[in-house]
Amino acid sequence: MTAHINTSHSTHKLDLRDVSKRYLRRTIVSDFSYRFAPGLTLLTGPSGVGKTTLLRLIATAERPSSGAILWDSIPIGRRPQRLRAVLGYAPQVVTLPEDLTARAFLAYVAALKGLVSRAAERQALYLAERLGVADSLDLPIAGWSGGMRRRLVSLQALLGAPKLLVFDEPTAELDIETATRVEALILERAADAIVVMTTHLPERLAGTATTLRIGALV
Repeated sequence: MTAHINTSHSTHKLDLRDVSKRYLRRTIVSDFSYRFAPGLTLLTGPSGVGKTTLLRLIATAERPSSGAILWDSIPIGRRPQRLRAVLGYAPQVVTLPEDLTARAFLAYVAALKGLVSRAAERQALYLAERLGVADSLDLPIAGWSGGMRRRLVSLQALLGAPKLLVFDEPTAELDIETATRVEALILERAADAIVVMTTHLPERLAGTATTLRIGALV
């Protein structure tokens, strides 16, 4: 693990204690313990070692088979809502509502997050401009390219300035210029949040993040 200087102003902390995830007889994550500090943490390691599963556990998309996840020293357990209230999650694979415009989809996400509609709309437009998709917000998502959809998934995660952000390969399918835009927004949020991320190009962010290498499957 390579640590770098943390300049975050956040005081939150996320602890995973002896967390394991098993499917039938296969163990995907085994006795994983780590305290995620404010700032950006990159999960690295060979394909198939459980990085995506670990992100899903952190994002409460799945429950661990054993162990505990704590937010600010309080176990999440059977009440994940406490963590979800401060969470932004951008999975690598997601089904988007094809018939909605991106603007309507973002308004729906903002409502789920309990955000004030006018403020959320302004923030969504700002993020869309930063990501280069503002001109397409009123088009149905069915007409969006794969790269545009990837940016939309990151955008919805960033809405509301969450204190915990989880990104699974947010720059996949993106050209270098667009990937740089996404990374810039992620780094800005890392100044005031815990950000956990996987990326196929970790060297692009190595100087601005803590790198945590996940070992082989057990």
